[in-house]
Amino acid sequence: RDWSSDVCLPISLAEGTAGMVFGAGGLIGVWLAFAGAFLLACALSARIGGAGRTAQVATAFAPTLIPIGIAYNVAHNLSSLLVQGQRLIPLLSDPLGRRWDLFGTAAFRPDIGIVDARTTWYVALLAIVAGHAISTWLAHRVALRIPGGRGRAVAASIPLTVLMLAYTAVSLVILAEPMVKFDGPDGPSVRSEEHTSEL
Repeated sequence: RDWSSDVCLPISLAEGTAGMVFGAGGLIGVWLAFAGAFLLACALSARIGGAGRTAQVATAFAPTLIPIGIAYNVAHNLSSLLVQGQRLIPLLSDPLGRRWDLFGTAAFRPDIGIVDARTTWYVALLAIVAGHAISTWLAHRVALRIPGGRGRAVAASIPLTVLMLAYTAVSLVILAEPMVKFDGPDGPSVRSEEHTSEL
């Protein structure tokens, strides 16, 4: 008897489960690393600037990270929004899936070429740089509220400023990676080499 057919499905399920576990663990680990770096910067700011406890500093500076969150949403989801958002056009004519064509748009198909990789890259770059710059400025404004004069405020903002710069550097390194890779007869190659070389 060929037992391979009996063990194929469990092995596939085990591999899939392991992949999901490692993927989820990696995602949570990244979140914890970023949160840990933020809390460390807040602890240093509290010690240098005498701004109170780490929790108080973190609470005060947490809203300054909102522009970074918005920037990442724009960088990673704008192209998907522009493409998938076009699906609203046929839905206007057939919102209940009853084969209606109320406005003559039921046969509309999304144009996946509405935004290309070059435009997506530039939008992501501008969004991330702008988001981090705004967050750095907001963090400085929050630091100015710390009692003890401008010098102490500037000193307290240094750890968070360094953190923002580190976040920006990591983001730009990720953006610098090729966007598309494929395996050809000559081995793996990068589709976006021309794009990155022109920047």
